[in-house]
Amino acid sequence: MSVREKDDPALYTKIQEQNLLRQYDLLSNCVEIGLKKGIEAFDKYTLWALNYAAVSNICQLGGRYREGPIRVGNHVPPHFKDVPRLMDAFFSVIHEN
Repeated sequence: MSVREKDDPALYTKIQEQNLLRQYDLLSNCVEIGLKKGIEAFDKYTLWALNYAAVSNICQLGGRYREGPIRVGNHVPPHFKDVPRLMDAFFSVIHEN
């Protein structure tokens, strides 16, 4: 179930605000755990959980890597098929350093 901004701007804004509050609370918990457990507490599952909290009910792909091409202004992100490998490499770098 999701709502699109163009269909109901007021409801979309309300849901987005609630998602941001949930995301902030979850991120605060993750930071607290990370301070106690160290960097190994941060992994792709944590990132997926944060993403899910951020886009719950406003996007169908919450908690997953994108499965199609996107554009962000003038920036062209990596091809969607490369995202899982690139994210695994990202977490490897974080954990090694």
